[in-house]
Amino acid sequence: MNRFHQTIFSQLFLIALLFTSTGCKGQAGKKPKNQSSNAAITASVIKVTTDKVTFQVNDHLNGFNAQMMRGPSWKTPGFAEKVASLNPKLIRYPGGTVASFWDWKTGWLMNVKTLKKEWSNIPKSPILLDDLKFACDQTGANPVFVLNMVNSDLNYQMEMLRYAKSIGLKVAFVELDNELYIGESYYVSRFPTGASYAQEANTWIEAIKKEFPGVKVAVVGYSSRESAGQKEKKHQARTDNWNSQVIQNVKNADGMTFHVYGGSGLKFLAKAAAKAAPTDDDEDGVSPSESYQAAFEKPGSVGIILGNPFARWNSASTYDYKLLPPGMKAWITEYNLFEKEGVVAGTWTHGLYAISQTLMFMENPLTELFCYHNLTTSAQFAAIYNNAQGLDKAVKKQPTTPLTLTAPGHTLELAGKFLKHGGTATKLQFPGNPQLAASRGQKYPALNGWMVTHAKGKSVIVINLSSESKKIDCSGLLTGSITWNQKYAGPLKQIAKDGDVKLAGGSGSMVNLEPYSVTLIEGN
Repeated sequence: MNRFHQTIFSQLFLIALLFTSTGCKGQAGKKPKNQSSNAAITASVIKVTTDKVTFQVNDHLNGFNAQMMRGPSWKTPGFAEKVASLNPKLIRYPGGTVASFWDWKTGWLMNVKTLKKEWSNIPKSPILLDDLKFACDQTGANPVFVLNMVNSDLNYQMEMLRYAKSIGLKVAFVELDNELYIGESYYVSRFPTGASYAQEANTWIEAIKKEFPGVKVAVVGYSSRESAGQKEKKHQARTDNWNSQVIQNVKNADGMTFHVYGGSGLKFLAKAAAKAAPTDDDEDGVSPSESYQAAFEKPGSVGIILGNPFARWNSASTYDYKLLPPGMKAWITEYNLFEKEGVVAGTWTHGLYAISQTLMFMENPLTELFCYHNLTTSAQFAAIYNNAQGLDKAVKKQPTTPLTLTAPGHTLELAGKFLKHGGTATKLQFPGNPQLAASRGQKYPALNGWMVTHAKGKSVIVINLSSESKKIDCSGLLTGSITWNQKYAGPLKQIAKDGDVKLAGGSGSMVNLEPYSVTLIEGN
């Protein structure tokens, strides 16, 4: 071990001492010696009750951003079936930043000067509206159309919606472009202010609603503290004023889109260690990713990471949702962990991060829908691996199995099953719920969950974010034949193939929650 890593260890050991009272010991999910998998439980049983927070689960709540230029094709054998296992209600097309450059007739990017260089090198593999129809037919999802206002016009985009309707696609949700608040030159020149965007959006909204009765249309919003908004300091004032100017000038918009990305928190830990590290020749070859990896592997780091979705949601609900005027709802059309270094991405911690975000969106009744970014690509964002190189950006590389679920894919699969029947969701309470320590003195609950009452019975989902097993009693929630299924893994474990996730299941109202687990419980 060189001096750099020795220093990181000593610094993070001190930080970890802050977390010993919160139950963050043994973050890899290992059980104490002389205890079987069924015996490693706390002495007390937690009798689960309901909270006053409720949410109406609609038939279009959860879905995925489908930016699929790097494949696979929707008709790749087994792919649509794998997507269907996630129980998506929405597929966002064409997805993300590509929407501003998309030609729906060719199913590919327009050949314009402002096209990103990295996109021009992607082999062309058209994704047409007919492919989207196949996807929706196979998965039971409906599309969210992201229109191109930057490099197209209203007539061409209306033609797209007409064609979609003609082939049987439901035109129910439409976004007026994507992330226009970012200070890229082509965005700024097209819409110098949020007001100029809103004024043109009014014309589009009127035309779309006139031809497609019942359609809901959302305008682009900026989520406070979103890292992408910080890219261009030169135009930061435009970004900061974007939401207020759009809201003041737009008419008849049903929603405002937000992209809720959060960080890992490892930079905070690695920086703390680096400041105290002496300058040494041995350090010259250490990359930021390697220092973040070292930080991730020390006690207490997982607790900090899993606290970030709570902090990010507090920011969104405080700054974003409170701006919305009466009649306008929040469309979370992208969300995820945003981490370029490839340390947390693809690990079980990433999966717990994603499902924590997902369930928190239901805490505010103004949430209309949420789409995870992205449906398929590498471990950084995907729910499904698109090739064998899904962890190539990781410090610890290993091959991935194509068309298998990533860590977020596994946890969101359970979330999809939980939400599939709709109904009335009620947040759960766990008396004596341990509070875990995050960064900067913040706390968050170890156990989180919801119950949804639907036409076929009741479903409960519970996340255990702690390093200890917890035993819960659901007899006050469910009756009749009660069954449960659980997924869990060590938080540092990279999920590269299906066998990397451990499965458990059983029956009855008493359920043992393994450390770092997600559990779906069903009954009446």
